[in-house]
Amino acid sequence: MAASESGLVRRTIWVLRAVAAHPEGVGLSEVARESGIPKATCYRVLNVLERESWLSLDPDTRRYRVSLGLLSIVGGLLDSDGAYGHMRRVLTELAARTQETCGFDVLLPPNVMVVAQVPGPRIIGQTLKPVPRTQPVWATSTGKVLLAALDRQSVIHDYAEEFEKHAPEHLGGFDAFIQGLDDIRSRGYAYTIDELEPGASSVAAPVRVRDKFPYAVWIGGPTFRLTKSWIDSTADSLLQASSRLSDLLSITDLQLTNGLPLH
Repeated sequence: MAASESGLVRRTIWVLRAVAAHPEGVGLSEVARESGIPKATCYRVLNVLERESWLSLDPDTRRYRVSLGLLSIVGGLLDSDGAYGHMRRVLTELAARTQETCGFDVLLPPNVMVVAQVPGPRIIGQTLKPVPRTQPVWATSTGKVLLAALDRQSVIHDYAEEFEKHAPEHLGGFDAFIQGLDDIRSRGYAYTIDELEPGASSVAAPVRVRDKFPYAVWIGGPTFRLTKSWIDSTADSLLQASSRLSDLLSITDLQLTNGLPLH
């Protein structure tokens, strides 16, 4: 590894250590001071880590915290009694109840990132892909339901240009997409049928953490089983899982904010 590349890796590790030392959140100046990295360089590293969803940035306080995107990398090493372990158990129970693959995503503009998934028990099911992975917001049920949870004007401001550049024509344009978000907002869940890829369907509900909706829980499988009527009949189970995850992660977020142990 070249010296410059080695130095960048070290600086990234130092930044992560500095942020992880402050579960309540930490600002740019303090991260730079504790890591010993120039502020401009520190800002660039933090930006990359936030875009990759390893860190989250509170838009009001401008403080950084370790996010579930990073926890998805080391989740298998964590205490099973921790928040990540509880979240996996909720997904496992939902997969057993619905007999389909279930997962958990985070909004990572202009995509969503799958941070956890539990396969369903059926022989013919959704093909599991590596986690974490990113997928476009307009072709996934989680992307749609998370955008529906945002302010309409914010979605227009932040996603219109990206949509026009990359979204497929069959979606009918950005205005039709925005109107569809209104329907999702009133229904409480979103679904896709043959949109991300032919033969695959999914349904998702948002997960509230205190006063925000940063995450979504989903059920996915083949279109011949996840029909519109099946999706509607399964929505109650999905919304119950969403509510459980909301309670769990809101408590975890409060514990982190107050510097309490995660038990």
